Amino acid sequence: MDIEKAKQEIQKLKKEIQYHDWRYYVLKDPVISDAEYDRLVQRLIQLEQQFPELITPDSPTQRVGEKIEGTFPTFPHSVPMLSLDNAFEEEELIEFDKRTKRFLDLPENSDITYSVEPKVDGVSIELIYEKGVLKRALTRGDGLVGEDVTPNVKTIKSIPLRLLSDDLPDYIEIRGEVFMTVEAFKELNEKLLSSGEKIFSNPRNAAAGSLKQLDPKETAKRKLDAVFYGNGKIPPNISTQEQLFQALQKYGLKVVPEWKIVSGIQKVIEHVKHIYRIHKDFPFESDGVVIKVSDFSLRERLGEKSRSPRWAIAFKFPAEEVVTRVLFVENQVGRTGTLTPVAVLEPVRIGGVIVTRATLHNYDEIKKKDIRIGDYVWVRRSGDVIPEITKVIQERRIGKEIELDEPRVCPVCGSELYREIDEVAIRCPNMSCPAQIIERIKHFVSALDIEGLGEAFITQFVSRGIVKDVSDIFYLKKQDLLKFWGVGDKLATKIIQNINNSKRVQLHKFIFALGIRHVGESVAKILANRFKTLTEFLSAKQSDIESIYGLGPAVAQSVVKFLQDQKNMNSIKRIIESGVEVSEYLEEERKGKLTGKIFVFTGRLKSMTREEAKKLVLENGGKTSDSVTSSTTYLVFGELEGPSSTKLEKAKKLGVKIIGEDEFLQMLK
Repeated sequence: MDIEKAKQEIQKLKKEIQYHDWRYYVLKDPVISDAEYDRLVQRLIQLEQQFPELITPDSPTQRVGEKIEGTFPTFPHSVPMLSLDNAFEEEELIEFDKRTKRFLDLPENSDITYSVEPKVDGVSIELIYEKGVLKRALTRGDGLVGEDVTPNVKTIKSIPLRLLSDDLPDYIEIRGEVFMTVEAFKELNEKLLSSGEKIFSNPRNAAAGSLKQLDPKETAKRKLDAVFYGNGKIPPNISTQEQLFQALQKYGLKVVPEWKIVSGIQKVIEHVKHIYRIHKDFPFESDGVVIKVSDFSLRERLGEKSRSPRWAIAFKFPAEEVVTRVLFVENQVGRTGTLTPVAVLEPVRIGGVIVTRATLHNYDEIKKKDIRIGDYVWVRRSGDVIPEITKVIQERRIGKEIELDEPRVCPVCGSELYREIDEVAIRCPNMSCPAQIIERIKHFVSALDIEGLGEAFITQFVSRGIVKDVSDIFYLKKQDLLKFWGVGDKLATKIIQNINNSKRVQLHKFIFALGIRHVGESVAKILANRFKTLTEFLSAKQSDIESIYGLGPAVAQSVVKFLQDQKNMNSIKRIIESGVEVSEYLEEERKGKLTGKIFVFTGRLKSMTREEAKKLVLENGGKTSDSVTSSTTYLVFGELEGPSSTKLEKAKKLGVKIIGEDEFLQMLK
């Protein structure tokens, strides 16, 4: 056979195999037997071996590639992959509809056309096709930059390497979710368990772990699947969500099931209820429903906020509660020495996730709920929130349950614990406690964005005595990394390069990285803005810090205590001697919706941490403070651990306006 005839037959075989892949993996409706399909594939392999110059990236034989060396490369998204705001009640969906109409200046009685579709609990992915051929597959990453996992995505049979339609755009970005079916998840865990390996807690983690395998052959074994529902850059002839779904189906891509285009918020709510009734029948885990404005021109007008689009919202299904038993309680030590009690539970499935642990927050909370070892308890998990015990079933006690006493010594280093006045936290005072060292180094590495140094590396470094202090990170050598199993020359070189790249750091990031108690990102910026240089900051006195607007005596005492500890100063000195350059802080002038307003936060927020809330205030031109004064504009209160708080009482006394988390979020919209 000459090369021209081979080329024609290869083209014909590729189209046939792609068509049958679509029938089998997307439509679940094959029209040929497995044996016939295998014969087509074998003939293609035979021709490609005979004419290797005719092998193309979109060939079905190229789904499983070679092992990836080192880490996954990164690539920017042309359109940010934002997260969605959440709604938990019907009233919040109605308010979303009203807010959308107000923004678009539409009459209250008008009906907006929405797309309503199940929310897939998997791993977000973006596929980039050029002239119909899959060129790149990116994870969501931080929303702006994703990891290029193309070799692994190509192993997913339901994702076409070449789009089916003849009428294809030159360039298109398609977004969806990679997931592992519940059946495949169970099968994988049974296999891992039988070989003595660690199992995955839920299908989402299993999908994420499978997608990040360095060997595509391993990913191919994991039975991943994918559905699609969104877009980045698309051709102008697609102008609504309905048209997008129709185009995706025409291209041979699997779309989310049960999607529906409806008019008006009441129809939205009806379909949300329908999806909730049947969501357990989906092949993937689903924790909610996504509602989007269907018209892309309206989306353009609505735009985005800093974290999410104004034109979409996720309705989360009610939190699930189940009964299980407390087996024992562990105490975890954080980077500032705080002990957090964690209940170890009889394994129980909540919303598709195997739960074995639940936070107990602190020992005051344990006493308040009267939690004992051996108790049967109600455990709740909602979304990504850490499971917690909501109630003890006292009627099931048999008299053998063990009451929990507040610990006196650190479970890791044996130091005597202490509790400060008016605080619920119990702390280990030993800065050399191995648990604190690990957590401080993890925080330091994360704050300086040093990629490649994960928890496993850090734990091993500390346990082997290679790293005893955060400054030791900058003195690591390639041979230190090569001692670890699975680390080759390329990966070790990359990690050392990442460490060296982090040696130029802004003052506020460096202050935050030090892990000083009470000093989060927003407080670090306030301190950096006041002192400007590292030298000035290291010489700070308590009175200097207390005089800064927004910082109270607790922050001042904590910072000064940290700076007066000679171990900490020696550590900073070694960091600087390693070649780290800390640049002078240049204040970012921000004006926004919260300009001129001063916020104080108290209690636990539902949708974010207090530090994240403070960051949002700063990003929108406002200011934050740790203490309530007559100058405070708003006190935002979340879920309180007790009946009240000092900040709440002071706000009432001074006449400061008190608002909840929802009202605070409304101010940002």
